[in-house]
Amino acid sequence: MPANGQLPQSDLAPIAGGQLRKDAAAAWNAMNVEARSRGLELKPTGSKSSYRTLAQQNELYNAYLHGGNLAAKPGTSNHGNGMAIDLATQQMRAMVDQIGAKYGFSKSWSDAPSEWWHIVYQPGHYSGADPGPTGKATPTAAAPAKTTKASDMITAVLKQDGRIEVFVERASDGQVFHTWQTAKDGGWAGSAKGKNASWYTLGTPGKG
Repeated sequence: MPANGQLPQSDLAPIAGGQLRKDAAAAWNAMNVEARSRGLELKPTGSKSSYRTLAQQNELYNAYLHGGNLAAKPGTSNHGNGMAIDLATQQMRAMVDQIGAKYGFSKSWSDAPSEWWHIVYQPGHYSGADPGPTGKATPTAAAPAKTTKASDMITAVLKQDGRIEVFVERASDGQVFHTWQTAKDGGWAGSAKGKNASWYTLGTPGKG
């Protein structure tokens, strides 16, 4: 197993604003997809706030010895294993508290209890794919396109004596109706001259 703070690049994967060990990165990126769908992007405080090299841990530890922020002894930090991340804001911490456990991130199993921003990954909670550092939520399946209602089919026939007979196939059920002129240039059967006719079922006259 590679030494703390000396993980090869092949063991790491990118997250937004940093990198983590591959399994931790996959879980973090998946969590970030959900966080983005809720309106928040999760990011580390800076370039030393996710995976941290041994040299970077030495730098922070020396600063701590001279009055700086708490830092683990080089070679012992969860950051050096690519398993920890320091959150940039308390709003991000609140989001992780809400959704993080199912992805393996929770303060309940993290070290450094005095640091609200420090979250440690615990394997075994997330086993999905890595959506990458800019992953987005899978779009909701689009509703089926509305189909335009079929139009009724109208057929007009000019008879030898000059009358017009009209057939209509109703689109809703395929039923056919028809009407006809009583005389050339005359009114329509079942109605007053010049107005729309009443309908008749083809072959079986009915009431208009």
